[in-house]
Amino acid sequence: MATLIRAISTCVARMTSGERRVAQRLGHKLDDDYLLTADDRDDDGIPLIKPISCGREGQAPTIIKLPSLREEAYAIADHLSHAHKEGHAWGDMAVLCADWKTMDLCADALHERMLPFNVRKRTGEYNPAANAIQIMTMKVSKGLEFPVVALPGVGHMPAPGEDEKKAARVFYVAATRATQRLLLGISGSSLLGNQLAP
Repeated sequence: MATLIRAISTCVARMTSGERRVAQRLGHKLDDDYLLTADDRDDDGIPLIKPISCGREGQAPTIIKLPSLREEAYAIADHLSHAHKEGHAWGDMAVLCADWKTMDLCADALHERMLPFNVRKRTGEYNPAANAIQIMTMKVSKGLEFPVVALPGVGHMPAPGEDEKKAARVFYVAATRATQRLLLGISGSSLLGNQLAP
């Protein structure tokens, strides 16, 4: 899903002289404007770090395609349980859904599997310190990061009558919340799900 952009030094030997000049200019521009160093700090003096995302630092996304969204929710619960056994804290996991119906299905699956979770439907219901799987909509996840993220219902995006580009942007925001592991549920036959199918 994510594209790895290699450091210029690793592919200089295969470049033409023109490509090398453009790459060096781009490298200087990135160094000057976008990349953070160990000395970069915010206004309060707190060190800043470069963001990471699944696909660059973590493993490739796991695709889950089952006959129904309900089965997908249970498969995601099982994957999260397995991730916990591998050493991930419950609070390092999030289930990001396109709508409240999918949130409810996932909450039911986590409850039945006896996994700790917190559903965020209203302002004030998010507790980042809680050691529980966070369930929220894709839209409100903007700005947050979790080592393990599950996106159920991607195979139903966009919803009937929803703008394709808007749904793709929401999906992108949600998918980039994962820093180590991303689970994509593509049950259904929507355009986005079909594009992600292996």
